[in-house]
Amino acid sequence: MPANTLYEENELLTRIADGDAAIYPYLHDTYYSSLVYFSLNITQNQQQSEDIAVDTLVKLWQLPTRFESAGKLRGYLFTLARNASLNYLKHQKVRAQSEQEISETEVLVDSRAEALVVESDLMRIIYQEIARLPQAYREVVELLYIEGMPSAEAAEKLGISMDNLRQRKGRAIKELKTELVRKGLNEVLLSLIFF
Repeated sequence: MPANTLYEENELLTRIADGDAAIYPYLHDTYYSSLVYFSLNITQNQQQSEDIAVDTLVKLWQLPTRFESAGKLRGYLFTLARNASLNYLKHQKVRAQSEQEISETEVLVDSRAEALVVESDLMRIIYQEIARLPQAYREVVELLYIEGMPSAEAAEKLGISMDNLRQRKGRAIKELKTELVRKGLNEVLLSLIFF
């Protein structure tokens, strides 16, 4: 009896080394269920574990290898199944993290996009009202608020005194606030954004 077992093992190992496709059903019957059970304990996913078991056996057939014993063959198959199972878990973790990061990024982009739309609408209305100001007031607002020029430099550029600049600025702001509040903008918001 032991001679037959040894002979059967040698025949099995020889057929595997030769890439004999006829041995595949025997390998499937012998190892498939064990590989599924083993993989399932790692992946916790029945379908994935079945796929890993099949892939493991197919790899053995596609890449014929010479084994010293049936024990080495068994160890090789379970190592392949273990690595495939761990790779599956890593892939799942990376995918979950990527989906989470993408989801978080989408939320940030969406919320920022909404804010930008509101901000651009607000700035469009403000610029329209600035354009409607009398020229003397419009020039002061453009130099001080749009170009960010210091008051002394703006007064010098316009050829007016600092007192005159302050008066024009005050009147321009008062007219702008009146028109923008009339258009429905909050006076406190205007004070924070522009004035």
